[in-house]
Amino acid sequence: MKRTVLFLCFVLVVFGIAGCAKTKTTPEQGTEKQVRIGLVSSSSGFGDGAFNDLTLQGVDKAVADMGISYDKIAIKAIGDIELSLRDMASAKDYDLVICLTFEATEALRIVGDEYPEQKFAIIDTALEAPNVASYMTKDEEASFLVGAMAALMKADGLSGTDKIGFIGGADRPNIRIFYSGYAAGAKYIDKNLQIFDDYVGSFTDVTTAKEIASTMNGRGADIIFHAAGMSGNGLFQAAKENNTYAFGVNTNQNSVDPDHIAGSMIKKVDVAAYEAIKSVVSGTFSPGTRVLSMADGGVDLVTEGSNVKVSAGLTRRLDELRGKIASGEIVVPATVNDLERFTAGL
Repeated sequence: MKRTVLFLCFVLVVFGIAGCAKTKTTPEQGTEKQVRIGLVSSSSGFGDGAFNDLTLQGVDKAVADMGISYDKIAIKAIGDIELSLRDMASAKDYDLVICLTFEATEALRIVGDEYPEQKFAIIDTALEAPNVASYMTKDEEASFLVGAMAALMKADGLSGTDKIGFIGGADRPNIRIFYSGYAAGAKYIDKNLQIFDDYVGSFTDVTTAKEIASTMNGRGADIIFHAAGMSGNGLFQAAKENNTYAFGVNTNQNSVDPDHIAGSMIKKVDVAAYEAIKSVVSGTFSPGTRVLSMADGGVDLVTEGSNVKVSAGLTRRLDELRGKIASGEIVVPATVNDLERFTAGL
């Protein structure tokens, strides 16, 4: 009897080892490992009603469509990004780690070099590295439509001044892209418009943004566009108190105050996050920069959810401009220098 038992144990050891290692089976063995994603926020954090939340929507869609799982880290300060990226990369448990905006560029450069086998994606800026996929959008194109709409609103009598405003979260090249497109669109409609611009110095300072907006309102700029993250809520507060108009950014913010927010410039960072995850799931991940434009639906201006009444003629004009941008007939400036050349040619 002992010999029989020993023989059976030997058979189980020799032929049953594969069945004892189910957690390590590979797709080739018939059981796919669940793809796991790491996500690190920008400084405005999840719950910003803008960039971070829209990115999270893309990740959640990947959960529903592809069955992936993810962990997210909401940073408290820009200096936390490097630590968060390193924590995720060192765990060697994430198939892809996603980070956001220019704030993460230097941290990703350092951590990506330390962990060359870890795949990373960065959204809203570009970084050349052998293990990084970058996703950008042509923010200037949709911002052009915002500026054009602001000028057309004035032409339609929704404003009694020849002044508009722009509020940025920080005076950086990536925020100047929004300003350049916005100013170009406004000048394309009316070269005589005066455009004020100012910068909060933070993407989370609602109070300062409100002060800037109120000051611009006092100077006659009664239509203001922001690219300031959570700080933009200060613009919305000022618009409501001063009965002026505002434009949202990144996601459709019109419902925040539909009586005063005329439209929102949207950028499909949710699509970027989804595509980055899809590339890992499908095994097609590769480094390099992908750019989403108006032509492929990557950026746009939306008015859905706003109660601000505009004319049918204004809407038709925006549709015409949208088509000209998508076709390349209008090449929108993305820098202040290009803006100067663009306006000089009008």
